[in-house]
Amino acid sequence: MKKIAIWAPLRYANYGDDMQAIAFAKHLQSLGYSVKLYQLDESLAKEYQLESAPTIDDLCKDVNLCIIAGGALLTPFNLPKRLLHKAAIEYEQDFKDLYQATKKYSVKFSAISMGGDGKIRNPKSYYSKSRINFFKSDSFIDGTVRLSGDVEQMKQFGKNFEYYPDMLFQTPRYFESQVLEPTKKYRVGINFKKGKYLDKEMLLAIYKYAEENDDIEFHFTTTHMEKIGLNYQYLPEKESKNIFIDRYCSPNQLLGVLASMDIFITSMLHLGLTGLTVGTPFVSYRGPGKTKSFLKSIGGDWAILNDQISFKGLKTNYFSLSKTELYTQYNVSAINKMVSDSKKHYNFCKTIAEQFA
Repeated sequence: MKKIAIWAPLRYANYGDDMQAIAFAKHLQSLGYSVKLYQLDESLAKEYQLESAPTIDDLCKDVNLCIIAGGALLTPFNLPKRLLHKAAIEYEQDFKDLYQATKKYSVKFSAISMGGDGKIRNPKSYYSKSRINFFKSDSFIDGTVRLSGDVEQMKQFGKNFEYYPDMLFQTPRYFESQVLEPTKKYRVGINFKKGKYLDKEMLLAIYKYAEENDDIEFHFTTTHMEKIGLNYQYLPEKESKNIFIDRYCSPNQLLGVLASMDIFITSMLHLGLTGLTVGTPFVSYRGPGKTKSFLKSIGGDWAILNDQISFKGLKTNYFSLSKTELYTQYNVSAINKMVSDSKKHYNFCKTIAEQFA
C-alpha cells in the first residue's frame, strides 16, 4: 500500500490544525492510501487510528508525497517578531526543517487549503529565508488556498495556486459530533481571548446573570489541549449551575460542544466556521479581519459585534432569537455554495496523490 505523509504544526494540539490534518488523513485512507501525520497527539492518534511521526526524518524517509494540511503557512512575521517571539521562532524553524527535507529526500510537498490573510506582501519583509526557499523549491508544488487573495501571494514564489472555500466546510463528512446532554435552557458558547480582548464588565454581567437566573447556560471553551500549556484563552476559575468549562480534547468532542450551542461567540474563524457546518450560528467578538471578511461574504454583517457591546445588548439582540432564526439571517445559499465548492480541495488532494504518491 502506498503511504503519504501529512505535515501540519500539530505539536500545539490546536483544534483547527488537528481537524485539517485528520480530515485529509481520513480522505486519503478512503482512497486506499496509508498515511502518517507529523507529531499528531498520542491520544488523537489512538482515537482516529492514525500513525504519528515524531520527526521530519521519520515523516519523509519512505514516502514520495507530503500533503501540507491547511495551516496558516502564509502568516506574516516582521523581522523583530521572527527574532523575539517564541511562536514565530518555532514557526520559522519548521520551514527550515521542511526546506532541509527537500534537499535530503525526493519528496514532493503540496499545500492544500493553505491559509494567509489574503493580502499581498513583499516576502523578504515578512518571511524568513527558509520559508521563501521552501516555497520557491521545485519540491514544493502547486496547491490550493482558502482565501482568494492568497493566489496572488503565491505567485510571489512562482507558484500557481487555486482558490476554493475552506476545506473544513466538509467537517461533517469526516467527524462525528459528540453532542452534550440536551437541555431546555438556551446555550451560549464562548471563546474569549485574554488581555486587551477581554471585557471584564462583560464577564461580571455574565456571571451575575448566570447566578441570578436559570434560563441560559454559558459554555467557555478552549481550542488547545490543556497539556500544551497555551493559556491565552479565558476560562472561569470554576464551574457553577450555569457556567461550564469545555476544554478541547478532540475534534469530535469540541465539534459536539459547538453543535450543542444555540449561538457561539468567538474571534476564531475555524470555531465559527465548523460550528456553521453543524447548524450553529456564530458572531464575531473583537475578531480579526479574516473572521469579519468571512462573515460579510455570507451576509453576516449583523453577526459582527461592536467591540463595546454590553451583555444586555447581546441578550436583547441575539440571545432572544432561536438557533434557526439566527442561522437564517445569513445568506444560506452562499454558505451552501461554499460547502459544495470546498470539496474541490479534496478532489485536488486525490489528483495529487494519484500523480505523485
